[in-house]
Amino acid sequence: MERNVILKYLRGETSPEERIKMLRWLEEDPAHLEEYKYLRRIFDATLCNEENIPLSIHSSRSTNRRIWMQIAAAVAFICLFAGGTWLYTQHLSENQAELLAARDIHVPVGQRTEITLNDGTRIWLNSNTTLHIESQKGKDLRRVRLNGEAYFEVTPNKHLPFVVQTGSHEVQVLGTKFSIFAYKDRNDFSVKLYEGAVDVSDKQNTTTLRLSPDEEAKISDGGQLIKVPFDKAESLLWIEGIYYFEDTDYASIFRQMKEYYKVDFDVRNPQILQYKCTCKFRQEDGLKHILEILQRIHRFEYEWSDDEQTVIIR
Repeated sequence: MERNVILKYLRGETSPEERIKMLRWLEEDPAHLEEYKYLRRIFDATLCNEENIPLSIHSSRSTNRRIWMQIAAAVAFICLFAGGTWLYTQHLSENQAELLAARDIHVPVGQRTEITLNDGTRIWLNSNTTLHIESQKGKDLRRVRLNGEAYFEVTPNKHLPFVVQTGSHEVQVLGTKFSIFAYKDRNDFSVKLYEGAVDVSDKQNTTTLRLSPDEEAKISDGGQLIKVPFDKAESLLWIEGIYYFEDTDYASIFRQMKEYYKVDFDVRNPQILQYKCTCKFRQEDGLKHILEILQRIHRFEYEWSDDEQTVIIR
């Protein structure tokens, strides 16, 4: 397979013909799939947009694969701050990559990545997500700001609480496992707790909820912060690159696809928004494939706007 096609596939930029070609190549030989997984891990670990990043990768792989590391590093997208804040490490099964002076991390559309802060806290970031890591120097807490979707496994430290700020809410923990869905310019907000305890408060600190495992804080239809139980069985599939929807209306699916793929939806037939389905999609298959599957479940027609920034659905 041509290197430029694999690279475009990793970046979510393939044409329909290239995507089909890539999928066929992956199905031809298990070795192709293993090669892709290896390159994908490298790509996820080198999402940066600076040319001279202090990057150290220890590997027993061949020179050919070291070339691939350089290619992957050249196409990544994380903004680095020169002054020095937290050291974080992105872990690979066979490699370790150290990026120094991390400040802002942005995950491109159609991608996802995992980072580890120097205190051992692990964070998984979904598509089109930005994480701002504040300097801890002179602070009595660990603070990050999130715009998007992330899963956290926070290392306990009773002397340094861990705080996640979003556009409208704040989550404070000592050590726990939880996920946050909080894209700006959207009313949707969710915190799901898997282990430990967290306090969720609104920006004005007028409401604070203490969550226990298997509880979710979300915004009610009336705009209030409420606490409800949730089923965690399928809720973290996105970490593996799978989008899962259970009895979900198309309006909600389109809203999430808008954030994941950074496109707008113009639905001309309101009835379509009420359709529901239970389905799974692979992130790497792209938005076109997802729309085709949704079409098969409930019939509708769609086309792209001239600037390819809006999906028009009838």
